[in-house]
Amino acid sequence: MRRIKTYVLFLGILALLGLMATPSTLAQEEPQYGGILKVAIAGDPPSLDIHQEATFKVQIPSMAVYNTLLHFTPGNFPDISCDLCTEWQASEDYKTYTFKLHQGVKFHDGSELTSADVKMSWEKLVRPDKLFPGKGVISTPRILYENLVERIEAPDRYTVVFHLTRPSLSFLPLIAHPARPIYAKKYLDQDPHYYKKKMMGTGPFMFKNYVRGSFLELERNPNYWVKGRPYLDGVKYFMIKDLSARAKSVRSGRTHVELRGFPPAEVDAIKKQLGDKVTV
Repeated sequence: MRRIKTYVLFLGILALLGLMATPSTLAQEEPQYGGILKVAIAGDPPSLDIHQEATFKVQIPSMAVYNTLLHFTPGNFPDISCDLCTEWQASEDYKTYTFKLHQGVKFHDGSELTSADVKMSWEKLVRPDKLFPGKGVISTPRILYENLVERIEAPDRYTVVFHLTRPSLSFLPLIAHPARPIYAKKYLDQDPHYYKKKMMGTGPFMFKNYVRGSFLELERNPNYWVKGRPYLDGVKYFMIKDLSARAKSVRSGRTHVELRGFPPAEVDAIKKQLGDKVTV
């Protein structure tokens, strides 16, 4: 149940950022471009590496910066569909999965995403100690994968093959988890800890600035590979540890959103003050 709630929260974040739209929202109005979304989150993450940190403090901002191989279909959870891939096929015994990638997807530095990036990202998630021996690289979700994924291959530039130790109904949902983004291989080759301090992906928003203890700022990716997205000019995350202070930031208009929820008393106070200007 907790995992389902987590997935639903992630999907809500994506919808909020304008990265996806449900049929009902599309029917209601045309999308509007521009503006900065201001989000209150409960403090700084230990690092910016979403593969390592199991905290919403990094997962929430990271979702705007990266893409995943698969994702949960917008407006139709828990259905799964392609994100960075164009199609996938399973073998008859469901122990081999082959993914074909979108061509021409660019990282924020202008380099093209290939199967080598997907392969290394998932090897980092599954067996970081073997990929980077003695480097102290940590993968928080590795316990979910290391006994399931036997090996990963990249037979050509746009094909990735996962070989499993056994058939598993959980494999595709695990691949689609929003906190399993694809990193750029060349930066991991240079420094396996690169992503602890940097954010550089293929997503709709690019890293702009981070002042620890204050804010993390993202700006619109003008070359995002999904046509017409994103709608916003940027997103700014304010690090506010105190819950009452986060609630005050919403009431005052300093921030537009708080994604982890408030106690009933705070919710009532916000609704009383802001009325139909706020959705809880």
